[in-house]
Amino acid sequence: YIPWLNFAEHPVWLGVVALVVPIIHDFHFYCIHRLIHVPVLYKYVHSVHHNSINPSPWSSLSMHPIEHLLYFGVVFWHFVIPSNPVIALYQLHFAGFGAVPGHIGFDTVETSDEQGFDTHAYMHYLHHKYFEVNYGGEGLVPVDR
Repeated sequence: YIPWLNFAEHPVWLGVVALVVPIIHDFHFYCIHRLIHVPVLYKYVHSVHHNSINPSPWSSLSMHPIEHLLYFGVVFWHFVIPSNPVIALYQLHFAGFGAVPGHIGFDTVETSDEQGFDTHAYMHYLHHKYFEVNYGGEGLVPVDR
């Protein structure tokens, strides 16, 4: 009953869906993050994650089980959008590993060429400290500028 497509018959569409995975993630994250900041859900669910006011990669997936269900529920988009199981797994990996860079606590990471690269993590650090602001940060979907 799930609209799975195969790569041989729909390579262009599935390529587009694979490219849209980060956008789906950002939009889904924004929606659930606003939801779990409703006072009753924040008190019993999301406050577990916000116990870490100085976020680190280890705290990125430190969540209440209900929050995990909502966060990794991003895969259910692929039950509605015609997709492929491989892309759905990519979506889950993007969510799991994508939480780490947002919790490194620094705005840039230095590289050997001294250029560095922007992590967008400082916005999330401020969100952990002042949790009533910055639900979406500076992601691909500008829903919370």
